[in-house]
Amino acid sequence: MNVMKLILSCSALVLSVFSIIIDKANAQGSAGSMAMFPRMNIVDMPSARVIPVGSYRAYGLIMQSSGIVSSFTFAPAKNIAFGMSYSMVPFLGEGNPEAQPLPAFEVKALLFQEKKKRPAIAVGLNLQGRGPWTNNRYQTLSPGAFISVSKNINWEAGIMSLHGGISYAIMPSPKKDYPIVYAGIEQSLYKNVTLSAEYIGTWNEDPTYMNQNGLMNMGIRYSPIKGMSIEIQARDLLQSRANANGFMRYAGIEYIGTF
Repeated sequence: MNVMKLILSCSALVLSVFSIIIDKANAQGSAGSMAMFPRMNIVDMPSARVIPVGSYRAYGLIMQSSGIVSSFTFAPAKNIAFGMSYSMVPFLGEGNPEAQPLPAFEVKALLFQEKKKRPAIAVGLNLQGRGPWTNNRYQTLSPGAFISVSKNINWEAGIMSLHGGISYAIMPSPKKDYPIVYAGIEQSLYKNVTLSAEYIGTWNEDPTYMNQNGLMNMGIRYSPIKGMSIEIQARDLLQSRANANGFMRYAGIEYIGTF
């Protein structure tokens, strides 16, 4: 069973790398004031953005203890995207890796496009959490069912994006059975660099794993070539995890292309 999980995770990673190689001339990055594709997430939590019809997104995230999350998302129709993801800790090194039992599913639908006086509004479902899978849960719960809003503001310093949403974890279910809210902000620092921050409520959490002070995550994203973005994340700056010993550092790579 562990061998099959390793094969599945490796396949997802290879698919992400292969996607970057085969289509590097047909896409733009998602970072900075000159970004041509939307950023699907603030840091972790979903924005009200969807990749254009006929495009795809391959994403890989390196977590603590050499763990990985690999995902692939595609947009078969206008304003809707579907995706699958899988995680494993550790991916490199020795010992038996602990993997989530099944690939996670994602769907997002854009209900309203952003207008001058109205934010974009999207709804969706994302079952992929972050961190190791232990005791039938992720270290950080998945967003689950969500509704999100996003609005861009052009000003002297570049493009600022404001985000907010309500989410309800489903698989696994939270300790307390009610939704949480989240909010985030992004600011372009250059034509291909974006700084982002988000706050996620944790009042539905099990104190065995997380206190109720909330999660504060930050990230910086850079698009070095067309289609590709790389990012560094500083996670849990409030140290809300049980037995936290400082904040966590993740690194990710994204590629957006067209079919």
